[in-house]
Parts: sequence; structure tokens; C-alpha cells
Amino acid sequence: MVKLIEHKRITAACIILILLVSTIVIIMLPKRTTEIKNDTVYMSGYYTEYPDKDDPRYYIEFKKNGTYVLMYDDSRRKDEDYFEDGYRSCPEIYIYIGKYRVKNGNYILETTDSAYVQFKDVSAVKKNRINYYCTGIFDVEKYIAEQNGRTAERKVIKTAKGQYVLGYPKGDNHSYDEDRAYYLLFNKSDITELPSSIEEFRKQFKMDKKAEQERLAEQERLAKQSQ
Repeated sequence: MVKLIEHKRITAACIILILLVSTIVIIMLPKRTTEIKNDTVYMSGYYTEYPDKDDPRYYIEFKKNGTYVLMYDDSRRKDEDYFEDGYRSCPEIYIYIGKYRVKNGNYILETTDSAYVQFKDVSAVKKNRINYYCTGIFDVEKYIAEQNGRTAERKVIKTAKGQYVLGYPKGDNHSYDEDRAYYLLFNKSDITELPSSIEEFRKQFKMDKKAEQERLAEQERLAKQSQ
């Protein structure tokens, strides 16, 4: 009888422990964002998936002062993963800064500044050393998009399910274009704060000296051509 009671106690304790662990896991799991808070960083992978540790991802933060910061980070993959379809790419990070306004629950973005950094390879990422940096990258994206009859500006749109998606607006401006890349936002981010300016973003990285000399030489050459 004593052994039976002890067995029941152990079983009950195990059940409670399992339920407790399950509850903690559920709480810790990333959730699809249904509410946007200021000064909070939200993260996304591609489409509806939460990113694995080496996947590209977007980060977005809405400031109380009506500005936003959007960052695209594709610097986490393995070296061999940057060679796809016979094309060699490089680790890179983009940043977009601008103003936003909220209309019908949707966040309308207006990019005012942007920049881009590129790393030679995965080893350079680990050393935080870039080999290329430029500003105004959104202007290039905007030109290419307009040549194809598309908009380059993104929006954060609230879906019928109440979840927020970073994407390109459709013609009605109230939904996102599912034929273009879109990104479901999650409330769990591995970054708690984004750079507040292009200058702050640039200062995070060290420039490869040889690459910097080549960049300055090219800049000087182009300046002479324009004279």
C-alpha cells in the first residue's frame, strides 16, 4: 500500500513537471505579431517562417517620434550557402531609415535614408570587417522597381487574422502582394535595439584597408569624370 501511494506521488510529480516544462516552452516560443509597440524590435524570416539561426532575416523597429528602422541581415549563412545556382553571392546587410504613419491599422513607410555593407566572406563576418559600403541603396532599388512598374516602398500590413506582415502593397493598398516576397513578423527577436542612424550603423563595422583604398580611388576617378 505504501509503495502504491509513493508510486502515485512520483507519477503526479512527473505529470506536473511535464506540464510546467510544456508551459514554459509555449511561452518562450516566438509568436506571430498581433500588436505593434514602439521601441520594440520585431523579426521575420521569409514568408511565414520564423528564421533558423543561419537564415536571412528582417528586423523592424518603430520609434515613438514617428521614425522607423528596417534592417535586412543576410550575413549568417555558411560559406557554401552563398553559392547558389552557379552564382556566388556575399554576406550583406541593408538598412533603411524613414518616417511612418498609421492608417487603418497599417504602417505606411517612407524611406528617407539607406545604406548597405558587404563582407568578402564568412570569415570577414566573424571579424566584423566589411569590404564595401555605400549609402542611398534604396534609390537604386526604387529605380529598378519603377522600371518594372512596381513600387519599392514596403508597408507593414495587418492581415484579416490580425497578424502583421512586412510586404509590398497591392493596388488597393490595404493588403500585401503575395506574388512578391513578404515577411510575417514575430515578437521574438535576437536583437533588442537597431541603429538609430546611418552613421551609427556604419560605425559597427571595420573597413578592409585595401577595399577602402580602392573605393576612394574609384570615387576620385568618378569625380574627375564628372568635372
